[in-house]
Amino acid sequence: MELGTPKIRVFLFSLLLVPSFLAAPLKGEISSKNNERLRQALKEYPEADINKDGVLTLIEARAYRAQQRGKEGSQTRGEAISPPKVQDTPSEAILKEGEIKGYNGLYMGHSFFQPSVWQLAKMIPSDIKGHTQYSVFSGGANGSPGGLWAAKKKREQAQKILESKKIDLLVMTYYSPRDSSVEHYSRWFDYAIAQNPAVTFMVALPWDKQPHKVGQSASEMAQKRVVEFNETLISALREKYSDNRILFCPYALGAYELVDRLRAQKLSGVKHILDPNRKTRAESKRKKQQLFNDELGHSGELVSSLGALLWLQTLYDYDLSKLKKQRVDGLSEIDLSEIAQIVSKKIAPLNEKLKKD
Repeated sequence: MELGTPKIRVFLFSLLLVPSFLAAPLKGEISSKNNERLRQALKEYPEADINKDGVLTLIEARAYRAQQRGKEGSQTRGEAISPPKVQDTPSEAILKEGEIKGYNGLYMGHSFFQPSVWQLAKMIPSDIKGHTQYSVFSGGANGSPGGLWAAKKKREQAQKILESKKIDLLVMTYYSPRDSSVEHYSRWFDYAIAQNPAVTFMVALPWDKQPHKVGQSASEMAQKRVVEFNETLISALREKYSDNRILFCPYALGAYELVDRLRAQKLSGVKHILDPNRKTRAESKRKKQQLFNDELGHSGELVSSLGALLWLQTLYDYDLSKLKKQRVDGLSEIDLSEIAQIVSKKIAPLNEKLKKD
């Protein structure tokens, strides 16, 4: 059926999602796997499944609706997300033995960051209770701390969420020294602390652009960069905000670990970092035979899923061996949980002092 204009499409899509549902926080368990409206939405609008994994999450549904609205001039690119309300906040029920209290988090970043936000929402284990996600997204430098602050609509969108005083986690990424300095992070940190003095922060460091051009021993090269970041930017932030926990998750290490494994022919089913043949690149992407989807370096599902596992471990100090094996459809021989456990051992020392404190 031809749906015609974006205005008609977004109207029909919105009919599948009741207003109270769209106002709810983003919880990892809400998807087409267990929600009838999202199942119906996926059937009617398969293009809303952004990462093409056959599951439509509430995050993807919101992003699709915002995108369609943007085409008719009423919404900028990104996710239209309502701020948390009192009734949306996870209950303060007493946790059972072995259960972990989840964060009520705001995730802010660019297109090297956002796919891992989507993946994280889908993989939160059942023993983490109340994990909730809100997201503010903008592409490229616009998704940096400085870029998001400079863009009035994005800044106000994030501030409105923070002003609920329910956010106890703020996750941000990095783009360049021009827009991701201590000063740029501080604007957001100061604002978040003013709303909730006990808020936790996490800085998530992505890979560099054009990862298909990276030299040999990519992981070793990345580790040196990570150490430099930890000793400069992260140390400076921790010194300035000594009363708050600032986690550091260089999930770039996961991407480069996959690159090294591919070059060592230890990544079954994957043929390229990026298919060098432009004519067959779309097919390689569909079959998940390449790690990255384009020359800029946007991640394929394998990279974004591994990144999300590293975030999960860093945020909750989670024992990844407890998870069922994390695999990507079509790449059944690759156990991402096993790879994440190896990479997380490189990340853990960067946050060791926080455990002692």
